[in-house]
Amino acid sequence: MPDFMEDWLSPERLEQDAVYLGVLTAWGIKPLSRLEYPVRPWVLALFRQMALVTANITRYAADGTRVEHLVLSRDAQLVERYRRRFDGRHLGSETARLVRIEAYYFGYPPCCAEEYIRAPNLPGDLPCADQALLFHRACTGCTVTPQLIPLYRAALAEARRLCSRFSPTTLSLDAVR
Repeated sequence: MPDFMEDWLSPERLEQDAVYLGVLTAWGIKPLSRLEYPVRPWVLALFRQMALVTANITRYAADGTRVEHLVLSRDAQLVERYRRRFDGRHLGSETARLVRIEAYYFGYPPCCAEEYIRAPNLPGDLPCADQALLFHRACTGCTVTPQLIPLYRAALAEARRLCSRFSPTTLSLDAVR
């Protein structure tokens, strides 16, 4: 495995990513977020402190393998709608309808979802440093995503601050409960 992949998949990096999604969701920038990897209890405790509602969602790959996701939102009804729509279901191919549904849940601009449907491999024109902040690919000429960039930068800074303050190496779990 290349070194950059080992770093990207390190528990610390995944925890920072999870906290970043939590901040984006707690601040209302994303209506709902989905984690596709397990997180340690201190991250879940932090989500509770952020007043986020979470739910475990089980999906199934084509070969029958269970795939566990954690969804989080400020809105319990949105979490429940997502759970009813996806829990226990097979992971399917990306249909246009599914891309639009997930874009709605995850707060992706509709214009970006539509371009992704038309041309999934088309590179956008957003600077790489800005694109790296996002969980969607910004469409070419997007007018919505550039307005989100300052919010995403602030959320990332807050996630880094929270990780340095509340990670198990710096503080006990009891302090975030």
